[in-house]
Amino acid sequence: MITSDFHSHISYSSAVRMIQAAQQRGLHIFGLSEHDSQIAEMRATLSHIALEGELLNLADYMEAVRSAAQKLQFDARLGLEVDFIPAKNGTIQALLQGQPWDFLIGSVHEVDGELFESDGLRWNQEEGQARWLRYVELLREAVKSGYFSLVSHPVRMYRRNKHLPPTLDEELEKLAAASAASNVALELNGYDMLHYPDLVRRLARACALHHTPISVGSDAHRPADVAWAHKQTAALLREVGITRVRTWKQGVIEEYHI
Repeated sequence: MITSDFHSHISYSSAVRMIQAAQQRGLHIFGLSEHDSQIAEMRATLSHIALEGELLNLADYMEAVRSAAQKLQFDARLGLEVDFIPAKNGTIQALLQGQPWDFLIGSVHEVDGELFESDGLRWNQEEGQARWLRYVELLREAVKSGYFSLVSHPVRMYRRNKHLPPTLDEELEKLAAASAASNVALELNGYDMLHYPDLVRRLARACALHHTPISVGSDAHRPADVAWAHKQTAALLREVGITRVRTWKQGVIEEYHI
């Protein structure tokens, strides 16, 4: 039912291998979206983020996606996963202007300078709940910024922080409402779906309530991860009554029915 995957990375493998995996899994459209912190021209701004795989020159990255799509005769779209960091957004966005992006993903990986997925971080309940609230606030700011086609993994804070605030459902509804108002999609993320499906369900219910546009992305870092949670995500979409999935081409919104 889900024939797109709009969140994937190439630095551990290659654009060719990732697109081949998309073909093998029956996808029709595949969005490649390497981390901005993997791009050589952006390392000075994002050097505090650990590298994942090979560092890529921006022109080489774009050419790798284009040439792989042409070689394999597959509809692959060019994107980037972009960190939303209030103090650095101007610098980051200036480096992205004038490029032929099909889509840009906004991601919050840190809260006020703290990379919350890092090993070794520990919070008590009060601290953890406060970080959740600030995290969702930053997601809303990302949605409203005008920089992005979609905002990714909106419940990723749970990976290291189990201290859910009692108002989480209300916070997710405010995020879903802001996304709908801004016409920016929220992502149902494959990694999150496999690791904490109940939280993704709560997000999906908020999106269904506010008619928020939805993107589906595996967050694949290796070929084996492409579309790895699509079956579960399709079942969830049926459960909550969401019938459309969003994609982009040259920045233009597309949608298909499931």
